[in-house]
Amino acid sequence: MQQLLESLTQIGHKTTYNANAIVFFENEKAERLFLLLRGKVRLYRSKTEIYNKETRYKEYTIHTLCAPNFIAEMPFFMESHYPANAQCVEQSEIISITLQAFKKHLQNSEFCLLFITSLCQKIRILESYITTQNQNLQTRFLHFLNTHQNILPTLTQKHIAQHLNTNPESLSRLIKSYKNKGLISTNKGKIIIQDYALLYTYLSIQESHETP
Repeated sequence: MQQLLESLTQIGHKTTYNANAIVFFENEKAERLFLLLRGKVRLYRSKTEIYNKETRYKEYTIHTLCAPNFIAEMPFFMESHYPANAQCVEQSEIISITLQAFKKHLQNSEFCLLFITSLCQKIRILESYITTQNQNLQTRFLHFLNTHQNILPTLTQKHIAQHLNTNPESLSRLIKSYKNKGLISTNKGKIIIQDYALLYTYLSIQESHETP
C-alpha cells in the first residue's frame, strides 16, 4: 500500500492545503482525481433558503474523509462534474492526478483493486447519507458515535455539528443529556464513549422508534 501511494505521488501533483481551504467546488468540471495523503476533507453541498423573508446560506455535510482516501473518484471516472464542495477540515496533503496519468496507472492491478474498493466505500457513504436524512438528531448523533469510534478523539464538536447538519447549541444540549445518562464524557471538547453497551442499546431503541 505504501509503495503504491509513493508511486501515485510521482505521477500526480502534491499540494498542502491549510484548514478551511477549498479543494474544489460543486458543479466544477471533474478534471482531476484527488488522493488525500494527510488530514481530513469535508464534502458538503450548499443551498440558499428563504426563512422569514430572509435569504440564508446553509451547508449540508455529506461526509468527512480521512487519509488515506481517494476524493471524487466517481465524477472523475465518469468525466462529469463534482457533485459537492470539498473543504479541508485541517491542514492536509493532497495529490491531484490528471485523467491521462490515471489511465496509464490502470495497468497496475493493485491500483485497480484500491480504486474499486474506494468506489464501493463511497456507495456505502451515499447509502448512509440517504438513510440519515430521515432520522432525527438523536438517532443521527448515536449513529455517528457508533460509526466514528476510532476518530472521535480527533473531532471537535463544531465538526460533529457540521456533519450532523445541526447547530452547535443543539449538539451541546444533546451531549449534556447523554453525559448525564452516563453514555459519554468530554475532555477538552472531545467526546469519549463511556459505555459501548449503552450506546448500542440507545441506538437500537431510537432506530426501532423510527422504523415504519
